[in-house]
Amino acid sequence: MKKEVLSMVIAMGLIVTSCGYTIKVKINNSDDKVKVATGNKDDTDDKKSDKALAKSLGYELPKLEFYSGNGEYTPLEVRANVPDIKVESNLSNIENIDKFGNLNATQRAMIEKNGFVVNPTDSGQLFYIYESNTYNKIPSFISTDSVLQLYHIFYDYTLRETEEEKLYAELKQLNTNMVNILSQKYNEADKADEKAIVGRTLAYFALCEKLLKQDRSDLPEEIESIVEKEYSNIKSETENHSDIAGTDVDYSLFKVRGHYTRTDTLKEYFEAMSVYGVVPFVLYDSYGKRDEEGAYMSIISTKALQELPKEKGTDLWEDIYAITEFFVGSTNDINPLEFGEIIKQAYGKMPEVSDIAAGMDKLYDELNKVKVARIKNPSIGLCFRFMGQRYIPDSEILSRLSNEKRPFPSGLDVMAVLGSERADEILDLMYHPSKEWSGYKEEYNKIKSEFDARTIKDKTGNIYNTWLFTLESLNQRFSDGYPNFMRSSAWEDKSLSTALGSWAELRHDTILYGAQSGVECGGEEEEPPEIMGYVEPNPEFYNRLIWLTNQTMDGLSQRNGISESMKYKCQNILDLLEFLKKCSIKELNGEKLTFEEYDTLMTYGGTLEYLSSSIAEVQDWYQIKSEAGKHMAQIADIHSAMSDREAGYLEVGVGNAAEMYVAVPIEGKLYLTRGAVFDYFEFVNDERLTDEEWQSNINNNLPKRPPFVSDYMQEEKGEELITPDNPYSSGC
Repeated sequence: MKKEVLSMVIAMGLIVTSCGYTIKVKINNSDDKVKVATGNKDDTDDKKSDKALAKSLGYELPKLEFYSGNGEYTPLEVRANVPDIKVESNLSNIENIDKFGNLNATQRAMIEKNGFVVNPTDSGQLFYIYESNTYNKIPSFISTDSVLQLYHIFYDYTLRETEEEKLYAELKQLNTNMVNILSQKYNEADKADEKAIVGRTLAYFALCEKLLKQDRSDLPEEIESIVEKEYSNIKSETENHSDIAGTDVDYSLFKVRGHYTRTDTLKEYFEAMSVYGVVPFVLYDSYGKRDEEGAYMSIISTKALQELPKEKGTDLWEDIYAITEFFVGSTNDINPLEFGEIIKQAYGKMPEVSDIAAGMDKLYDELNKVKVARIKNPSIGLCFRFMGQRYIPDSEILSRLSNEKRPFPSGLDVMAVLGSERADEILDLMYHPSKEWSGYKEEYNKIKSEFDARTIKDKTGNIYNTWLFTLESLNQRFSDGYPNFMRSSAWEDKSLSTALGSWAELRHDTILYGAQSGVECGGEEEEPPEIMGYVEPNPEFYNRLIWLTNQTMDGLSQRNGISESMKYKCQNILDLLEFLKKCSIKELNGEKLTFEEYDTLMTYGGTLEYLSSSIAEVQDWYQIKSEAGKHMAQIADIHSAMSDREAGYLEVGVGNAAEMYVAVPIEGKLYLTRGAVFDYFEFVNDERLTDEEWQSNINNNLPKRPPFVSDYMQEEKGEELITPDNPYSSGC
């Protein structure tokens, strides 16, 4: 029997990916009372900032180049030509409605009104819904949600593999080397004040040693005392004063979250990297006053790093920074690479501790230029961080569209600024931000104008930004020529929920770095029945996701940052996306899909599960050891506020898989199909949540969904599909 080439690729993948492979990589707030776990710049701002900074300083700060790019993205041009067929009363013109006796009156009414309906299920993954379609001989609707979920799994596991197999070891080695050289400097310091400031710097790295389970019995008692107090602060997960930093630190950010709860290695990596990213060496306080102790510690740590042999110091630092920059983005805090150049401009060379005071004024002359060029909000002091958290475009939006009068923004703010007219309308109709904060619209228009001015090149500089660029393709309004079900505000709401669900997964995957989100196949193969599935026809979306997937593979390949096994899996994903793009273009052109194409769509659930399982390096999804890792329900805290009006953490996440019934046009007639989509949640919570806690809440204490889903979603679970007398088994 003929099969689509894709099916052959997947079958070959079963053989290839069963072999083990180990990666070996060589890689040379608004107002004072609002604390935002965000506060970011987009790429355009970064470029303007870099130019302004170079002009102000008279020299350029060094930057790492990790990814040389994969060319300029070219949008697709597709003309839609689908017949305008409306759903008639009582669904009387849907050819296969007799197969859906499980639908209740509310679901039928929504299909009649909108052409589709969504309702929650208990399914832990989207592919389970598609596998039940295959078993029950129900035509599948291939949703954009399903391939976004697949990319999320690929991205998350690739990042996780890189962290566990490479970055963790490099972090341990780098940190141990820093402790060794600073211990030597501490022992050599004669004056009490110099010994104290070197000691605090040593304690910073010694704290990471403790978090990385490195035994350092050789530390002086006074340093050990500082470390123990700081360690207690971290375990308290509350705001406390840091004796190392000399300022208050929000230690709730050290609560291990995201995929970092899955293994001990990832937990240790998360906590140690959080020290590098969260605990600052303050150069200016919130009032713009010089903090010279922070400057001392910044110089001492930068000098120590540069005095180490290159392979034990700067090479390791650059390896860790460069690869995480490609995944997420760059930091706007001053880092050791940049600070080393500033120090040389001020002092002529790296000063000894005893010589730092003499050049302090010259150092701050240079830092004043940096502060003017790079800090947009004067209430935030300039800081040095050894490996700062990354500034990401959506956090810039959340930061600027919140203040003490509007302490909690919304994911809708992000989507509106990124181009969703519907998100803008919903904000005005349901959320009324201008009633909370009269200056909201002015600031919104300002940031919207800035983001609209970005070029495609600006939007695709790293994986994180290209993911957001991919989601922008879901924000379009579809005109005549597209299927009837796509030309309504209800479909715009559903697409908005898709974009928000994928964005929540992106924030979940990058929670450490982003500054402050069925029936199994089995048995003998049967001759497949001719069941006509349908691909959500958004070719531009598939084109962008193909671009993003290629960028991920190419960028990591340029630095040997991806295993051959993972490359092969990535190519399988690309084959699937190319297939879906081809099908969606044919649908919009009014062309009939082939039998082989329909056959591939029918077994889509098995394809999704295979690809997902192969990425996770298990034969079947149920073999994943982590219970939290088996379920798609994930959560991320993206913003915090401690204002007089309201306090807490803004959480965004996805729940279990939701099912969607869609009336689609095939060969001039309407057929009902069934697909799987995200169930998006957004709410304020009094503590930061882990995936494990969120999954428990779904079963016991589910929060309210956003109000805009009510136009297309029945919020009660629907009835199970009616299984035919002779269900289908693909034998996969």
